[in-house]
Amino acid sequence: MEYRKIIDEFKHKDKWLVYTLSAAGNPVDTLISLISKEKFIDAKTHSMSINTGAEVDAKGLVVGGGASVSITKSSMDNVNYYSAEAELTSLVREVNREGYRILIGIDDISKTDDMVKFLSIYGAMILDTDTKAYLVCTGLNKNIEDFKSESNLTFFKRSDTAEIRELDRFEIADKYCELLGVTQEAAVKMARFVNGYAYAYQVLGTLYFNKKDNEEFEDLVPKFDKIMAQDSYDLIWSSLTGEEKALVKCILQTEDGKVSDVKKLMNNPSNFSTIRNRLMNKHLINTDERGYVTIHLPRFKEFVTMWEM
Repeated sequence: MEYRKIIDEFKHKDKWLVYTLSAAGNPVDTLISLISKEKFIDAKTHSMSINTGAEVDAKGLVVGGGASVSITKSSMDNVNYYSAEAELTSLVREVNREGYRILIGIDDISKTDDMVKFLSIYGAMILDTDTKAYLVCTGLNKNIEDFKSESNLTFFKRSDTAEIRELDRFEIADKYCELLGVTQEAAVKMARFVNGYAYAYQVLGTLYFNKKDNEEFEDLVPKFDKIMAQDSYDLIWSSLTGEEKALVKCILQTEDGKVSDVKKLMNNPSNFSTIRNRLMNKHLINTDERGYVTIHLPRFKEFVTMWEM
């Protein structure tokens, strides 16, 4: 929700270009393509292709006039004419010279080879103090930490981070009323169900929007469980150690997460504080109420009971 607010805010600002990239795609090529489509970018874009069937002397390339310059090269000893990094950097500088700033948004970021390459290029680019390109991304805590372990992404470690706490239940209910046209009573029920978890809020909203006329709220729950298990909870669970999983199971077996009750279920209660702190660092448990540990992920208990008990 906060991510969308940021993106929408800057989309309406003068002299800002906002590009939202897919976490699963090739962000370098996509960004080059998007910037190249801007009207003020020089139309004489240089493109490069390697054609092994052509007989062209590398020392005597002839370029004709026109909107596009195409260079064809067949020599095997020197094919490094095109660099995506150089192209992207050049485009960003051209955008900045025209007085524009760039905001790049990536929602639900995760570590892929293409994403690491993009972030590496971006990190090198922002070393130039004149470069006005900014990045905002969201992701699970584990996925964010994955990038911080990359030795060539030191800028990621130094970047400002904000932990998004539980979404405001009143705002969730208002959005459900506004976007889905449900009654206030139904919106409150849905807001209580997702319990402030941002991804659950999106999943339930999408399911409700696409539901059939004869489907009730209860009919959506199995679909909700399946999506949450595949896209979120399985990833969360696989990131836990054996000790952490054991403590989570103990917490879920208690009625209200009272610490004294949790410890009674543990094989080694003396390890409670250490493991609890690790789960807190992974943002999985809530300890706001003294003497209690709770997990607020909607239907996470059902997921663990069904698949992990």
